[in-house]
Amino acid sequence: MEMFPQQFENALKRIEDHRQARAQEAHQEVRQVLEASEELKAWGIDTVLIGSYARHTSIHPGRDVDVFSKLSSLDTDASPDHVFSVCVRVLTDEYGARAEAQRRSVKIAFKSDHEDDRFSVDAVPAVKMGLHWAIPNRDPSAWAGDDRWVETNPERLTELTHKQNRQPILNGQGMYVPTVKFVRQIRRHHLGESKPGGLYFELLTYWAFNAGLENDGSFAEVLAEVLEFIAQRLDAAPGDPVMDPALNRPFEPRPTLAELQAAGTKFSELARMAHRALSEERCPAAALWRRILGQNRRGWCFTLPEGCDEQGREIAPIAAVSSRGPREAGSFGSDQHA
Repeated sequence: MEMFPQQFENALKRIEDHRQARAQEAHQEVRQVLEASEELKAWGIDTVLIGSYARHTSIHPGRDVDVFSKLSSLDTDASPDHVFSVCVRVLTDEYGARAEAQRRSVKIAFKSDHEDDRFSVDAVPAVKMGLHWAIPNRDPSAWAGDDRWVETNPERLTELTHKQNRQPILNGQGMYVPTVKFVRQIRRHHLGESKPGGLYFELLTYWAFNAGLENDGSFAEVLAEVLEFIAQRLDAAPGDPVMDPALNRPFEPRPTLAELQAAGTKFSELARMAHRALSEERCPAAALWRRILGQNRRGWCFTLPEGCDEQGREIAPIAAVSSRGPREAGSFGSDQHA
């Protein structure tokens, strides 16, 4: 049973988002702008990095960095329309057309220094809601009703992620966060823009680890087990919804039945492929892992070991070419006849 430790290590390097330094600089800049506003200061502004960058689960190519703008002097009695409009004004005054109002966040465009593409910082305002926080409803038409604020606690999810990454350990690093990156890459390659999204699959991976792993000696074994768990939970999710561990309630917005069925079919296939890979010979197993992890902008994530082709066949070694040319061979023949 081949575990491919070097190939999985290389795959992780291809999957990881290497713009952390630039993202750090960008989100700190936006946070400083928000925290310098006198109007937001009066509302108790306190910003924090959240999302996949905070949890270290972002993958290449990173799309956005999330800034959580906590307004500790406000609660859900405040008008989301008024709160949001102030945040929009503060950021557009600073960034002009680079700041664009979304449904409930403000997106500020940045140019990446690492690669020739753009990424953004998304700033979302939040008010107090009991022991948690609340952000504006995704649908602005609901801002005048009872559901105008939506409960959330992204900082708690970051804490749970770091805690989950303490065990198991492989080669001195936690296995949970790298496995989340593998799962996010697999989802992106095989499902594309279809729902459920990356966070939903991150939570499925969280519950797979939370349930306990039977084998944690390699990423190959862990990934096969996690893919099987995900496939089973996708099938069960219509009647047994996936829970948000930070809020201890079903994840919102819930995927539709059609979305769950399509994702469940694909991940059942991937789980079977992963278990086959654990029992196959080296080259067929490598080809299966290559198909499972797929590609990103850097190319195939899983590099084939030497001596294997993409169809899982062994490649015969190329015979060494003699350093002696035809003239040497002729003289040898002549010597034989002498």
